[in-house]
Amino acid sequence: MTRILPFRGIRYTDKVDLDKVITQPYDKIKGDLIDEYYKRNPYNFTRVIQAKVLPDSPIDNRYIRARKYLDKWFKKGILERDKVPAIYPYYQEYTIDGVTRTRKGVSVLVNLRETEIKAHEKTLDGPKADRLKLMGETGCHTEHVFILYPDPKKVVNDILDSVTESKKPIAVGHDDFDCTHKLWVLTDKKKIKAIQDFLAPQALFIADGHHRTETAVNYMKAADVLGVQAKGTELPENCLMTLISMDDPGLLVLPTHRFVHSVPDFDKDEFLKKAGKYFKIEIPKCDGTCGSGGKKLTEMLEKAVEDKQHAIGVHFKDKTCALLILKKITDMDKLAPRNENGGMMSETWRTLDVTILHTILLDSILGIDAEKLAAQSNVIYHRHVEDGLKSLSSHPKANALFVLNATKTEEVRLVASAGERMPQKSTDYFPKLISGMVFSKIQYSGYPKEKRSFCRFRENWVICLNFLIFTFAYLFL
Repeated sequence: MTRILPFRGIRYTDKVDLDKVITQPYDKIKGDLIDEYYKRNPYNFTRVIQAKVLPDSPIDNRYIRARKYLDKWFKKGILERDKVPAIYPYYQEYTIDGVTRTRKGVSVLVNLRETEIKAHEKTLDGPKADRLKLMGETGCHTEHVFILYPDPKKVVNDILDSVTESKKPIAVGHDDFDCTHKLWVLTDKKKIKAIQDFLAPQALFIADGHHRTETAVNYMKAADVLGVQAKGTELPENCLMTLISMDDPGLLVLPTHRFVHSVPDFDKDEFLKKAGKYFKIEIPKCDGTCGSGGKKLTEMLEKAVEDKQHAIGVHFKDKTCALLILKKITDMDKLAPRNENGGMMSETWRTLDVTILHTILLDSILGIDAEKLAAQSNVIYHRHVEDGLKSLSSHPKANALFVLNATKTEEVRLVASAGERMPQKSTDYFPKLISGMVFSKIQYSGYPKEKRSFCRFRENWVICLNFLIFTFAYLFL
């Protein structure tokens, strides 16, 4: 069953401009964006979720500094915990290709012990260790796991609309992608129970946040072993998530493209010759301009979807490109890895464009296997074709840019229900859930009342407790 709970959310107060402090999720904050967020406002949330790496030490590092920022901001009244437990309707208004949509969600705590949460992507040890260190220092669920659930009759959205249409949002923020984020507070116990009752028999599916989910589970297990206690709904077993109906008209999934580099002895003609064993190859007539935005190849990919073909586009460094259309889906029956029981992966998994790309082109032909993908030695992921083409042009060891059509939400549901995992970055649900609108902190028993103190270093046993939980989870789970 699914068990969701209200919580006392922690939010920025009106002492700051919300637009200046909210950020993209931690895994999107890289390079110059960290500097940009730091300059934007001294209370920008990136200082917590993706702080700069300085000459760090065991007693002064990015995770300890994150906790100290939270402590300082709480004392100064920059952050406050809501007084009454609530769930938080969270709507996102955005525009893609000239079409404006509203995606409707609700931010809640989800009990990890009782709730069935289905995953569709593999995780990497590095990001999980990083998130565990942050959670171990702060005791916080600082960011949301993006969850999908079935609701074709709009039961939950109708309840959320009854709130959003009658009340003003408690927070409104704008991000760097022209998306408007709106947050409401819902404390009506009857409406909360109606949502709880509807979701109770439903399975939940992770859209984004696999690393955060596994980290939260490990943290919970460590807290169990150590026998720690907490109060309210902010317990180690309750994880911050935003739930969005997979039937919501505002839900949009975008493809993630693969830029490949540093493959030894890569040769375009030899690659196409090997690919020709499995794919029908179409070379667009674009007079060497295929690399100018990639529009021609994108149009061909869109037509392939209409024709129900499994197609993958590839750009080369010489500004030529090709469309690869799978000849026989039965080739995937032979080449795809076996499942845990030694049997065949599900038909849905075998016919995903992204698994065809990884199985035949990356692994079988280019030798980029699961180990190399985990090491992130040959593949860089890009949301936009244009960004991938820039990498193709500028990277000294560039080989090719593989362009995909988007994975469908129904495919996510089927693969996750079968207990299978897609390759990493198989989906890109746009926009991301913004970080900093509302978050949750575990309330350990014995934690002092909040009188302008978030947690006192060396004076609060909770810090030592979090350190023990983190250490145990990191070493043994």
